[in-house]
Amino acid sequence: MTSTKYSPDFPTQLSEIWRDSELTKVNIAEQRFKHAFAKLINSETLEHSSHYKLSPTSSSAIDLVAAYLAVEAPRVLLVEPTFDNLALLLQRRGCVLQPLDEAHLQPPLNAQGLFRLLDILSFDTLFLVNPNNPTGTTIGPECLTLIADYCAQRKKILVLDTTFRMYTLNQHDERAYLELSGCHYFIIEDTGKTWPTHDLKVSLISYSRDCSPLFDLIYDEVYLCHSRFAMLMFESLFERTRYAGIAATIQAPVNDRHAYLIKKLSALMVYPKTQRTRTTLPMEWFEIKCSERFSDIDIVNYLANKDVHVLPGSFFYWSRKRPPYTAFRVSLSRQHSMFHASVDQLSSAICQFEEEHRRTPSNVFT
Repeated sequence: MTSTKYSPDFPTQLSEIWRDSELTKVNIAEQRFKHAFAKLINSETLEHSSHYKLSPTSSSAIDLVAAYLAVEAPRVLLVEPTFDNLALLLQRRGCVLQPLDEAHLQPPLNAQGLFRLLDILSFDTLFLVNPNNPTGTTIGPECLTLIADYCAQRKKILVLDTTFRMYTLNQHDERAYLELSGCHYFIIEDTGKTWPTHDLKVSLISYSRDCSPLFDLIYDEVYLCHSRFAMLMFESLFERTRYAGIAATIQAPVNDRHAYLIKKLSALMVYPKTQRTRTTLPMEWFEIKCSERFSDIDIVNYLANKDVHVLPGSFFYWSRKRPPYTAFRVSLSRQHSMFHASVDQLSSAICQFEEEHRRTPSNVFT
């Protein structure tokens, strides 16, 4: 997780937060969490909503939504590429998936073109990630309005995974567009991508009124409630982050680490490809220049033997309908000292890979 710059005295206040949580009813703790988060992301729509639940992790939130979709809208059009645990969770619940290339949702986009594109496909639910992991692709207000209008008119459910929202440079209130359109929707939020709180996390699921009866029932079958201590701890962190500013506390440290990463790898056989004009995601995708010689799996395995661990890009193409992908993902969510040492080791390992590649006529790096 990102080493967010909350004030150093925060851990000393945990005992006070614990005492507060012991005296606070669950429903009040939930309201305080939602209120603080709504203030942080400047969402009046969320502030006034009563249709929300809190779960321990974003994966558990996705699983709950997947359980709902499996009953109500099981044919899911899922953006690709994106992190493959979304597909795994949806499929495990019984949803039937088909991929949607994220490029189709980028400007220039108009209602006629979007409707024509989506009408060709047979689906009940449109599942998008905004901003997308790890490409950095972001769906802006105009595009999101068109998508919401389409889902409302065609009676589709719209699911937005916004768990990396704090890394979006220009925040906007997605719920306002969705509520205005009248579409049925779910929005999944997360703290685990942003605040370094070890195992303590909270994922907020908000949804339209029409989804409430069944989803509330599914939630109550799995969770009675979430931890009051976790909720109030994040209330405090949200307030501190809002006071200091998202740009300074969350995005700036990531940008610093990213600059160091790019500098160290700039002369090597890889190049960065994550879109960073609208986001500053805590990760970078690197394309391998000599992709005709070896795949992402080859270099990931080679780096692992050098005690350097990165994620292969292949698994983000969860439908497996593409040829082996030639990129790997580097996480930026580490403390500065640890991160710099890791990047130095990564740079050295790639240099060794290049040197061995020059001397080797065929692919032997698997």
